[in-house]
Amino acid sequence: MHGCFTRWGAFLVMGMVGMRVAKAFLSPFCPHATAECPSNAAFTTSSSCTGHAMRPPPPLFHLPGFSSARHAHSSTARAASVEGTEASRGVEEVVFHPADEYFQQVPHHYDHVEDYLVHYEKSIKDPEAFWSEIARNFHWETPWEETLSYNFNRSAGPIHVRFFHGGETNIAYNALDRHVAAGLGDRIAFYTERNDLEPIRESGPGGLKDQYTYREALEEVSRIANVLKSMGVKRGDKVGLFLPMVAELPLAMLACARIGAVHTVVFAGFSKEALADRLCDAGCKAVIACDGVFRGSKLIPLFHTVDAAIQLCNERGHIIEHTLVLKRLGGDVAGVHLTPGRDVWWHEATAKASSSCPVEWVPSEHPLFILYTSGSTGKPKGVLHTTGGYMIQAATTFRHVFNVRPEKNDIFLCTADCGWITGHSYVTYGPLLNGASQVVFEGVPSYPDVGRLWHMVDKYGITHLYTAPTAIRSLMREGDEHVTKYARSSLKVLGSVGEPINPEAWKWYHEVRSLGQGGRYGVVEFFGQISGVGVCGGSRIYDGYVGSIKALRHLGQ
Repeated sequence: MHGCFTRWGAFLVMGMVGMRVAKAFLSPFCPHATAECPSNAAFTTSSSCTGHAMRPPPPLFHLPGFSSARHAHSSTARAASVEGTEASRGVEEVVFHPADEYFQQVPHHYDHVEDYLVHYEKSIKDPEAFWSEIARNFHWETPWEETLSYNFNRSAGPIHVRFFHGGETNIAYNALDRHVAAGLGDRIAFYTERNDLEPIRESGPGGLKDQYTYREALEEVSRIANVLKSMGVKRGDKVGLFLPMVAELPLAMLACARIGAVHTVVFAGFSKEALADRLCDAGCKAVIACDGVFRGSKLIPLFHTVDAAIQLCNERGHIIEHTLVLKRLGGDVAGVHLTPGRDVWWHEATAKASSSCPVEWVPSEHPLFILYTSGSTGKPKGVLHTTGGYMIQAATTFRHVFNVRPEKNDIFLCTADCGWITGHSYVTYGPLLNGASQVVFEGVPSYPDVGRLWHMVDKYGITHLYTAPTAIRSLMREGDEHVTKYARSSLKVLGSVGEPINPEAWKWYHEVRSLGQGGRYGVVEFFGQISGVGVCGGSRIYDGYVGSIKALRHLGQ
């Protein structure tokens, strides 16, 4: 968490500030300022630079508040300083200049690059103090005794990494209760955008809602938690979640965390065998499921998959004791038949449950969730994430990379599924820990037509849109007319995640904000699904890779 760098983190944010796009293969930063390998060359490989000690670059967590005049000057100076090097390598370069509107309208975390560099140096020289300062913004029922300890030497003892040892907290409390206690209970936590464009009917406790305030989310989480406790689920028990992308999925995750249970979310597109493998391997005591869902025009009877997976678990000697079933479709659309004594309807059980549930305070290293790899390279591997370190990382990267400002009525949309780490970090935990408002989207970007994303942008006033290159390319192929019929005037930041984005898709996505309106917005890219690495506004960067802070030392501020 302190200053690590990765070229493999598939995390990209496109803010409306200046950048460069170039076709080049990048290597770790070389600190040697030579003619062949200048220190401000921002990661380009060089055959003339061999044998140098490589070190990672400083990660940036923000979009600093440059004035447009400063940025214009720095762009020219920096372009001249690297022009010869880039030309000799045959790098094709396109420069995108920043928009004044972004700097005028969007607050920044630091006023000057020097302020950021002081913060960065502290993270390297004194990571304990750096992360302690951030962690003190959250509620700890018991303060920690040691911020960070680790051992990677087997001869010195067990391999371990520990954050905030001795501290006790609860991530659900920090995501909900803390904001309600601060007087933000009426702020919207979730808007639910269902698959078929029809409004969701409110039907009281346990019914599906089209939105949740932070207070309503806290009450529903408490009801779910009380239902789980009535099923015998306790601290440390594992709970499997097999739900579509409705607001009730992150609420169920938080309900598990509230009582110290460990959730394992399984992508709702998996087969009965894949689901059974994960439920058995994790040792789940209970499952939270759904009757069914429409994905586009296709009916997916999810509970049939759950029921079959539970039977497979039984055959393998693992018994799932209880199932809580969300009635998403209603009626007999999905053809659900509950098993008495094992299955209960969500709406019936939560209607009887109290809207108040005591918090289970857990150690910082208490397991929060197990998330399985896709299994594309062999047997799925369960990755265990613990509470304290994950809480601070998810909250910090969301805050500084996306720069979402709830107090400015920013609205966030991440189209990722909670069956993957992006959904955990940037649908459930990151946004809520920062008190953000967001849209949870159940459907697909192409249904009922390929203008669906832009329809939602206008409907909710979405300011931050975070989606995948695959979706971007598919929308690009359909033509601009599906974009230009919507205003899109609320957009401030565009993000891409999941894989490196190709230059053509990058440029099209970058122009989405201004298509049909004239004008143009620049873009800043960020990598950091693993590390939280970011790039300062105006730093030269390449499609698919992160840039270098070293270039920013030549801004002449």
